[in-house]
Amino acid sequence: MEMEQTGVKGFKGMRGLTKTGLVMVCHDPKTGEFVLVAAKNIRRKWLVFNVPEAVWRGRGSKLEVIEESKRLLEETLLAD
Repeated sequence: MEMEQTGVKGFKGMRGLTKTGLVMVCHDPKTGEFVLVAAKNIRRKWLVFNVPEAVWRGRGSKLEVIEESKRLLEETLLAD
């Protein structure tokens, strides 16, 4: 897979794609922990809101977040 860096305009080219899942990693500067948030099957409801089927959140060190994100991608988000 080749990755390319795009700006905000890169999102325009993604219109029409279905959203299988979303993985977001945040850093809590107070505790130094990383927070992993993952959502599955994001669908548009009532023509306004994007609502996921399931959402997971976990806190831990950088290595724990990396391992958990790999597991979530393999077993849950990309399993279908």
